[in-house]
Amino acid sequence: MNKVKDHCPKCNLNYHIEPSFYTGSMYVSYGVGIAIAVAVFMLSIIFNIELGPKELLISIIVALIITMPYIGAVSKAIWAHLFIKYKPEIAKKVPNDKRT
Repeated sequence: MNKVKDHCPKCNLNYHIEPSFYTGSMYVSYGVGIAIAVAVFMLSIIFNIELGPKELLISIIVALIITMPYIGAVSKAIWAHLFIKYKPEIAKKVPNDKRT
């Protein structure tokens, strides 16, 4: 589920830029994980769920474990969008029926 393709099927762009690219996405995943932890905390306040510190910590850890594959995929996508620019002329040249 968390596998990234080697090349773009449309423009043949190499997705494996460099090893430090994935190090950068780890920083983004840290921020996304903090956002999920804050969201769990805020949802417990909004829905008036009385949780002690121990129960709140456990609920945050469970939420992070459940969303771990999504956090990894989203953080790689966010980090890639900072460096890989969309080129509409390439997208127009290649037909859309090729999906791999």
